[in-house]
Amino acid sequence: MIQKMRIGFFSFTTILFVLTILATKVSAQPENENSAKSFFIKKELTTGVIFSFDANREELRTDRSYSFEELENGALHFRWKNQSWNYLPSRQETWGYSLEAGPYFGKGDLIDSSGVEVIDAEQKRTGLRGMAHANYSSRFYFDQKNYTIVDISAWGHYDLFRQNTEGTRIDSNQLIHNYDDKSDQSQFRYGLRAKAGWGIGRLDVVNHYMTASWLLGKYYPGRLFSEPEIFAVAREIGRIKHSRDARTGHDSEIEWNRLMEFLNEELLLKKPDAGVSDWELTEYRTRLEGSRVEFGPFFNYFNREPDFVYGGYLKFENHTYCSLKRNRNLSARLSYNGYKRKDWILLETALGWSFYPSLKTEYGFGLKYMPGMVVDGFDDIGPIRHNFIPYLEYFSQVNSKYRIETALAWRIAPNDQFMLPGPEVSVSVYRSKY
Repeated sequence: MIQKMRIGFFSFTTILFVLTILATKVSAQPENENSAKSFFIKKELTTGVIFSFDANREELRTDRSYSFEELENGALHFRWKNQSWNYLPSRQETWGYSLEAGPYFGKGDLIDSSGVEVIDAEQKRTGLRGMAHANYSSRFYFDQKNYTIVDISAWGHYDLFRQNTEGTRIDSNQLIHNYDDKSDQSQFRYGLRAKAGWGIGRLDVVNHYMTASWLLGKYYPGRLFSEPEIFAVAREIGRIKHSRDARTGHDSEIEWNRLMEFLNEELLLKKPDAGVSDWELTEYRTRLEGSRVEFGPFFNYFNREPDFVYGGYLKFENHTYCSLKRNRNLSARLSYNGYKRKDWILLETALGWSFYPSLKTEYGFGLKYMPGMVVDGFDDIGPIRHNFIPYLEYFSQVNSKYRIETALAWRIAPNDQFMLPGPEVSVSVYRSKY
């Protein structure tokens, strides 16, 4: 048994070594001289509805009591969201905040133990939930490849709900009674995540490059454009879009005519007989290209158990622009998590592909593999638990204003030590202003 544990630990240290080698390779990559990929500035305001379904659990331990809940939750919320991207050669920043409100329902198990009694029951909930979330991430580049990172996010939700519980109650004399209770309750949950560190490499947003390639291929078929010509068009697309103000809006007709004039004056191309419909459908989700490795400390706080987790992480990301219609996405994150009751090592890997049959639609699928093991010193390493998450994604621009996003994942795990097995679903329909 000890031998198997040592083999498991050796596997994790081997992965750590491999990721370190990848960091060296990333730093040795040639610099990207195409400024069209180094600049991406966008602010987006969205309003819409989102349906979600997943499972979660929480605990609360004191010297005299223990509370445990495991719930499958479904919710239908109205969401308002403000999100910004500011990608420049010297820094890459994203920030945003959102507000949600709406009904939710839940079903699961409940254990409430104290010195007086122990309640073991099934519970059902129906109620209203209000949520708020904010995040900020910044990568400051000392040169083309080396950077420091600061990443912080905070969230909170307040629930008002009717709870129906049925089960058993064991009193202080160890007598078993039927338990049936209906009550109106409220709860407040909040959390904070933060990390810092250093990194090597760069992920660039290639939305403008993809738009330029697609428009040139559609309106000038049969002509082969050089990379400098595509990048010139991509830079002009960036200049047009970066001058927008999301609060006051923009005129798509004026923007399209400006781009057509550029093609005519700079590339000596005839203006195509086309409207602005294609231009209005170039606001797809961010598409990335490049590689980076980053490492540093982190901590997570939650006002339930586990309440405070701290440690260090090493993460590698690679996004490959395979073709105009296909991207390959790979990531691996190795972390050591310290906690007052136990420590654990977790490796989170993901391999997926994104397909773009047109400017307005994106399909994605892949597999996440997340092995983990509990660690209590080098002489007491637990067995590796293998967890898998296959997933599917869909994104579509219905028109210039409305979007649809769908995500489906299934968590496959031998037990609930590192994740709760079961489905995870999200469907959102929203209006976008940029």
